[in-house]
Amino acid sequence: GIQTLDNLTGGMLLGELTIITGRRGEGKSTVVSQILCNVVDAGHNSCVFSGELRADRFQYWMHLQLAGKEHIKGYKDKERKKVVNYVEKEKVKLMKDWYRGKVYLCDNEIVQDGMEQNSILDLFEYAARRFNCKFFVVDNLMTARFTTFDDSKFYRAQGNFVQSLAAFAKRFKAHVLLVAHPRKTGNKDSNKDISNDDISGTGEIPD
Repeated sequence: GIQTLDNLTGGMLLGELTIITGRRGEGKSTVVSQILCNVVDAGHNSCVFSGELRADRFQYWMHLQLAGKEHIKGYKDKERKKVVNYVEKEKVKLMKDWYRGKVYLCDNEIVQDGMEQNSILDLFEYAARRFNCKFFVVDNLMTARFTTFDDSKFYRAQGNFVQSLAAFAKRFKAHVLLVAHPRKTGNKDSNKDISNDDISGTGEIPD
């Protein structure tokens, strides 16, 4: 539903996995919430594992996307010395009523120190079977807990998890959106385009 993005990618088709990456503060969560709103508007149910943002913070970004700039207000935060955007409570209620039963949101507080990869897959399978969810989000890969402390096995576990997500998408004829952070780069590379090879983890992830 985002024309420029659809033109570049061909759209988000069922049975596929899409990886979104970008540096901190470049808008990954904003893009994810925008896509999620469009998916709901198209009539599909969604399930989100938000490992980075609490459920209320994820909803905050989603509400800003749904409201549109004409319904967003702002106030000056004296402590942070910046304008903070918000949507009025009565309009938030209208939005929640609209997407109730269409978005199932699980954040990182459900399991201490994150959620194991198998638990995320179990959650997604339940949502697919019970609520007919067709769009799934993992935000982000680094917040999934892997049962290994060995670096080489850790990256292998990440690659296996991504493969499992891709297999899940095919099995349930769904689309999975995965947020993955790029490798850390110095200030000299801050304007450098990010390629597949810059995604943190093994080469199997972008492959």
